[in-house]
Amino acid sequence: MTVVLRSGVASPSPRWRAPTRMTRSRTLFALLVAALVTALAAPASAARSSDPAAQRAQVRAQKAKLASQLNTLNASESQLVTAAKALSDQAAAVSRDVLAARRATAAADAEYREAMASLEATKAQLTRLSRLVVDQAVAEYISPRTMQSSLGGDTTDLAAQARKQALLSTVNANNADLIDQLNATREDYDVKLKAAKALRDKALSRKAQTEAELASLQQAEAAKARLASAVLARKQAVLREIDAQAKADAQLTAIILQRSSQGSAGSSARNVGGCIWPANGHVTSEFGRRWGRLHAGIDIANSIGTPIWAAKPGTVIFVGSQSGYGLTVVIDHGGGMSTLYAHMSRFAAQDGQQVRQGQVIGFIGQTGDATGPHVHFETRYNGTPRNPRTCLP
Repeated sequence: MTVVLRSGVASPSPRWRAPTRMTRSRTLFALLVAALVTALAAPASAARSSDPAAQRAQVRAQKAKLASQLNTLNASESQLVTAAKALSDQAAAVSRDVLAARRATAAADAEYREAMASLEATKAQLTRLSRLVVDQAVAEYISPRTMQSSLGGDTTDLAAQARKQALLSTVNANNADLIDQLNATREDYDVKLKAAKALRDKALSRKAQTEAELASLQQAEAAKARLASAVLARKQAVLREIDAQAKADAQLTAIILQRSSQGSAGSSARNVGGCIWPANGHVTSEFGRRWGRLHAGIDIANSIGTPIWAAKPGTVIFVGSQSGYGLTVVIDHGGGMSTLYAHMSRFAAQDGQQVRQGQVIGFIGQTGDATGPHVHFETRYNGTPRNPRTCLP
């Protein structure tokens, strides 16, 4: 009996074969999907940082990475929707990072401009003081002669000599103050120059960070757009398939009711269960409502030519082509229960044939309206579709 993994991947067929390259590829895909499901189901164990914010960011980034690697053609609708949300969350988070980086860059630029303005003012003050020192030096070089001449040359008048000395002392004191201001301004200039260079480096670093965040945002947005496009394409394809099958449903129901061996409601209830999975592969679409319409079966995707097996023993009551379903086989199992297998590439059973459980009845294809190579598997009770999961192990 075939066993189905939780990921929806059926176990090897009753006739086991050594793994092929295609099987290994599917195994790698299944592992990738399992990793995505694990990351989404247990975020607390995905990051070990003591910082909750960093932990959440790490988990979110890991989800986005796995989502961007998802094979959109083989993924189920739920996987597509989950992956799209993961990429959307990552894009929103990176967008916030970009905004924060831009604000930090603007603040660093403002600090740098302010520092440069202060540096220019100090530079102007330094230039002014330097000129004053030069002018004072020239005046000091000239003034003793002028001063000595104005005081009478070699006069021996004590009072005149005292006035001359007092004037020279005043000039020397003024020179010392001016030189002190000049030295202090030079030191101030050096300090501000170093600060300006540091702020310039900070601003450049913030700009580089912003550019990196923008590049990350572009990647996140591109991945998000790719997945959104895949979700839309899948939606449109699934709805086309469901609508096409709905048109053929009345005819198929009539065929099943006409050709199947009918039983009472009680016998029908006793016939529930006991199915095996009709093919190896992974479930891309479950039974249930899809965007407002009923998807009447389970889609199991695999490569064209993959064998399809009878889910239960019974009698083949229909082999042919149906609108939307493509190449289709219907098997009656008695008690009002029948199974349907659609989108085959070719048949391996004939109308009226008795088949045993696990017998090959056809091969996976993409006939009719199909989103890709898969078998559309239905279980019907008195012609009405029910969830095949109630019959499967």
